[in-house]
Amino acid sequence: MATEPPEKPQDMRLRMLRIVEATHQQGTAVAAAQALHVSTSAVSRTLRLAEQSLRVPLFERGARGMVCTAPGLAVVRACEAIRVELTASVPEGAPQPRQVESLLRVLTVPMLRCFVTCAELANETLAARSLGLSQPAVSQQLRSLHQAYGRALVQRTQRGIRLTRDGQRVLGALKRVLNVLRVLAEQMSAYRGETSGRLHLGVLPMASTSLAPQALAALLQRMPRMVVTVSDGTYEAMARQLKTGDLDLVIGPLRGELVSPELEEHELFRESLIAVVRRGHALAAVQRTRSLRQLRTQGWIAPLPDTPAHAAFERAFRAADAPLPDASFHANSPALVRALLMKSDHIALMSPLQVAEDLHSGALVRVPVALRQVERRIGITVRRGFQWPPSCVCLLEALRGLAPLAT
Repeated sequence: MATEPPEKPQDMRLRMLRIVEATHQQGTAVAAAQALHVSTSAVSRTLRLAEQSLRVPLFERGARGMVCTAPGLAVVRACEAIRVELTASVPEGAPQPRQVESLLRVLTVPMLRCFVTCAELANETLAARSLGLSQPAVSQQLRSLHQAYGRALVQRTQRGIRLTRDGQRVLGALKRVLNVLRVLAEQMSAYRGETSGRLHLGVLPMASTSLAPQALAALLQRMPRMVVTVSDGTYEAMARQLKTGDLDLVIGPLRGELVSPELEEHELFRESLIAVVRRGHALAAVQRTRSLRQLRTQGWIAPLPDTPAHAAFERAFRAADAPLPDASFHANSPALVRALLMKSDHIALMSPLQVAEDLHSGALVRVPVALRQVERRIGITVRRGFQWPPSCVCLLEALRGLAPLAT
């Protein structure tokens, strides 16, 4: 009799995870089968296939029952996280526990991938091409997903497809389910002694020139088979990507009380902005400490509004009892600000990390200015309840190792 080909961890059926979880909860395959209303042989066969697919033992078997190994507990935690996301995907008025259990039984990873890809490309033909499937196969997966939820999630139009209101609610949750499975795959890889996986990282301007590159270099030295995708952009755009699971974490200034309740922050260190000008600027030769009031008439480059850097900029002038200067430029790109400083007689408040090499080479000069209340918190932002894969743990360790160098 032909055997099923091994599944990749990220392709595991959700039902498989649910059976591992039930066996952990009940302690035996017999009790798990009774709880799930399936045969004992079906539970035993599924557990055997799961261990073959993942190539790690999920349970220690003894006379008193079955006890989860560390990899087994990782599968259980993944199932718990998926249940939370599926609950969020079900309308509040529905009998949620029963429907979520039904979704755990019938949903498959191909269903989720087809739906997410169709939603992102808004076209079944393009989605099929992207996934390497035929269009009828994609359509069948969408129909199966609609049946699982009992409602239409996409609507076909002359231009392609668009999400219904139910589809919009489901999309974020199912993207996060896929992310949980990706993290689980990386965890299983680590338990096998491998160091493969994918990391989706958001980097805010402050961290792009020194902090993130150094931390990523340390990560790739320890985990050379990792594939890292780095995105930049505004904090608002990255916060949305964190919530949907498109990003694992974001490095940069923290928002504190302004952070969304769906996100959580981890502080690494605190830094204070410094005033800098180009070599040859009239202020470059100043020895005596100046006040911001004295420098207010200089040509200033100000940070973009609604950013931690701009908040520190405003606090500094307020603390000096000086009105905000009429800034010639407003920019948040370290590269652009540095270029403007080099080519003009402007002054800017910048992160010492961003200009460390320029200060060392003498291309930029620190101006002795009395600055108060220019401290800001630097760290990482993740989704609340984020399942930390080994790559993110390793990156966090690297960032913490760099923190003393930054302060």
